[in-house]
Amino acid sequence: MLAGCGWFGFGKKSDRPPDVMAQEASQKMISGKYGAAAEDFEKIRDRYPYSPEATQAELRVADSKYFNKKYDEALNDYKNFEKLHPAHPDVPYVIYQQGLCYYRQRGTIDRDPTYAYKALQEFKRLKQRYPDYAKLDKVNDYMAKCQQALADHEFYIGEYYFRTKRYQAALERFASIQEEYPDYPKMPRVKEYVNTCESYLANPVAADPPPLLKPWYYLFDAKW
Repeated sequence: MLAGCGWFGFGKKSDRPPDVMAQEASQKMISGKYGAAAEDFEKIRDRYPYSPEATQAELRVADSKYFNKKYDEALNDYKNFEKLHPAHPDVPYVIYQQGLCYYRQRGTIDRDPTYAYKALQEFKRLKQRYPDYAKLDKVNDYMAKCQQALADHEFYIGEYYFRTKRYQAALERFASIQEEYPDYPKMPRVKEYVNTCESYLANPVAADPPPLLKPWYYLFDAKW
């Protein structure tokens, strides 16, 4: 009778030490084999939880998923890492990556800006907790882009309300841009909208005059 299942490889752990497995997994990441790298790092984490490589393997699982554009999965792993290892020296990097996971999923100006907002909050948190972070220049750049995206969204919605003659709603959007994004490149246009909305709200007839009072050039809009 054969002594155990080891002869056939059943139920047997890899005999490779965790440091060798980590090197192999890292090489797969460098080669762009992110899915395979994530699997290998997960094996290190699960098979050798008390090894020096285990904690770093947790982080590399998240990195592998991030580079594989599985941003929600990577974000969850980064959050878990920060929760389990709050004093780890890589926490600033982990917060930075959380911001990037949100940032990479932001949409166009006509879409829900939640991802841009959450990315901005993560980058702000990073600056507040770690003002000497090595990539602070990039953090500031990403923050500026997030603020631009949020302001663009408000401007887009404000213009929609203005076109549909909902001047109070439009005014609130443009006023929020003035307050929250004072360096917005379209600020001169924002101020024009604010002034026009306030004028129309103060004098509704000017905003939508009765047919007989409309200027003569409205005649050219008629479909003869």
